[in-house]
Amino acid sequence: MKLKRLFTAVLSTALALSLCAMPAMAEGATTAGTTGTTRLADGTPVWESGKKGSITIHKYEYNPAPGATPKQGTGAEGEAAPTDAKPLGGVTFEIYKVQNEEWLKAYYGGQAAATGQDFSNIDASNYYSTNSTTGAITVNGNKIDTVTTATSGTNIGVAKKDGLDFGLYLVVETSAPDKVTSPVAPFLVSVPMTRIADTTTTNKLTDWIYDVHVYPKNSTAYGQVTIEKKGYTGGGSEVALAGVKFKLQEQNGANWTDITANDSNGNPYDLTTDPSGKITIAGLSQGEYRIFEDAYSNTSANKGYILDAAYHTFTVQKNGQIQVDGNVSANATIQVANHRPDMKKEVKKGDSWAQDAPYGVGDTVPYKITIEVPQNIDKLSTFTVTDTPTGLKDNVGSIKIKDGTTALTSGTDYTVAAEGTDGFKIDFILTSNTVKACAGHTVTITYNAVVKDTAVVGGNGNSNNAKLTYTNKINSDNTPGTTTNTIEDSAVMYSFGIKVKKTTEDGTTPLQGVVFDLYREAKTGETPIVNAETLKKAGLDITKKWILVKSGLTTNANGIIDTSDSNNATNYTHGLANGDYYLVETKTVDGYNLLTKPVKVKLDVTATTTWQKTNVYDASGNLVKHGTVTKTTFTHTSNNGDATKTELAVAKVVNRKGFTLPVTGGFGTLLFSGIGVLLVLAGVGVLFSLKKKPNRA
Repeated sequence: MKLKRLFTAVLSTALALSLCAMPAMAEGATTAGTTGTTRLADGTPVWESGKKGSITIHKYEYNPAPGATPKQGTGAEGEAAPTDAKPLGGVTFEIYKVQNEEWLKAYYGGQAAATGQDFSNIDASNYYSTNSTTGAITVNGNKIDTVTTATSGTNIGVAKKDGLDFGLYLVVETSAPDKVTSPVAPFLVSVPMTRIADTTTTNKLTDWIYDVHVYPKNSTAYGQVTIEKKGYTGGGSEVALAGVKFKLQEQNGANWTDITANDSNGNPYDLTTDPSGKITIAGLSQGEYRIFEDAYSNTSANKGYILDAAYHTFTVQKNGQIQVDGNVSANATIQVANHRPDMKKEVKKGDSWAQDAPYGVGDTVPYKITIEVPQNIDKLSTFTVTDTPTGLKDNVGSIKIKDGTTALTSGTDYTVAAEGTDGFKIDFILTSNTVKACAGHTVTITYNAVVKDTAVVGGNGNSNNAKLTYTNKINSDNTPGTTTNTIEDSAVMYSFGIKVKKTTEDGTTPLQGVVFDLYREAKTGETPIVNAETLKKAGLDITKKWILVKSGLTTNANGIIDTSDSNNATNYTHGLANGDYYLVETKTVDGYNLLTKPVKVKLDVTATTTWQKTNVYDASGNLVKHGTVTKTTFTHTSNNGDATKTELAVAKVVNRKGFTLPVTGGFGTLLFSGIGVLLVLAGVGVLFSLKKKPNRA
């Protein structure tokens, strides 16, 4: 029994020195199974002569809860690991023989007195020493081999050494993955050994175990990092960006390796930001890491943002703490920002700016483009505004660009070139310090355009589209990418028309071939008609300034003039703006009197536009438009609108027949002729009598 207690002490000590109190098999053994061990009469244990033994190491990472009861091992194969223990590969052990077979026979056979051996204090520490400075271990024994637990296959975390002579061995853990917080203390293993007693298999205590299974465990620490993705439009407030994909890499020497496997809990890494714009990366062992933005997901609604693939590095320390930018914390948060510009196109409407406004052919139309400049404009290689009007022609010379009250200079801060026949293209010079200073600011571009005679009347109006093209990716080395994104916005210019209904005095019978000229008052800057005689003949107020809009407007077979009908070149005036217009009749049909004064027609049309504000993406997923016009309706404040063409104001003009004046035959003619002759003769008589009176005097 004394030997039994001594052997129990040896194994218990070895068990206690493993991290989780497990030596040659388990945690905290207290009773050895030497009772009933087969011996000869002299006490020598009986084991198979010439047989070789082995040590099989089952390495686990295990972080038991505080106060948890350790599990007892037996040295036998098939011991179940704790539920939350995970096999740990890549752990290296050195195996030393510290006592021979004869010593082992004496130990198991109770030969202490005969051999002079002291088995009362057998401890692993008796066979090695530790350098207090370096931590290096020196073993008093013969090194047999070095083994490493498997990192792949079906035996992950297992290492085995076969062909061992019988004796006592010291097992020393020499290296482990970085996530291991501390190595297992060296422990003793007897080859062979009897099974250590447990509550279920005491009937097998006399069995010799030649392949001794040990289950040392390491405590591990893992780091956790949260990626927080924020988006900023211009200098505006932040928003969470969902659907952004990242890559995670670990440094291996001079190289970086993508991490695509599962985390420490066996869960695959999900490196796409959730609806709150976050990614939580857990289960990271000690090491150097970096994350970077890889792409937007196919379902992301944030594709207008500039992809920034800059590296964000961090360190997981041995204790699981995270170091980022010199700061250490248990669970670090790394904020990653995306930026994007935005653009709005507006047209002058009265004294304010709007998305639509009415104008007529020849009018000068003021436009404004408002740009929210991204905060990282200094990292871009392209920042261009292109304007492509329809039914208008841009005045390139009128372009002005301002950052607040600071004017940008053409040729220094930007260049302007013609785009097509009617538009322009502005290229911002991104090396300009003035342009760099616009980061996060609101920049305005103002210019004028003139309405062409090809302008569309009514319908969805004349769209003036502006496109902002910009670099949409910044590489990991902070250089701009080669791809671009485009944001488009538009403002609409509407033009209207006049419809003339020419009838006889009955109000229904049409008059064909009646000709009109169309006038309006001149606007500031226009060259008016200066011939007063022309204005008098037209019946216009000569104290005012006038513009001849269109001459030769002629009624058709239905007595109609439609100034919006492009199929009739004579009557087509293209677009008219709201305002007062005057129809001057210059020719009528035979038998009818010309109108003696102009007919006033009031154009007072309101255009109501329905904009679809949903963002529009192209086939590549780039944000191209903020919205499009889906419907336009027109109403007339003056209640003189056409029932079918609501963009037209209607003027109803009536011509009346002249008086019938007879010229030959009939009593009436003779009577008027006689009276006329008598009147002439009477006048001649009066003249002669007046001339003779003075002579008589």
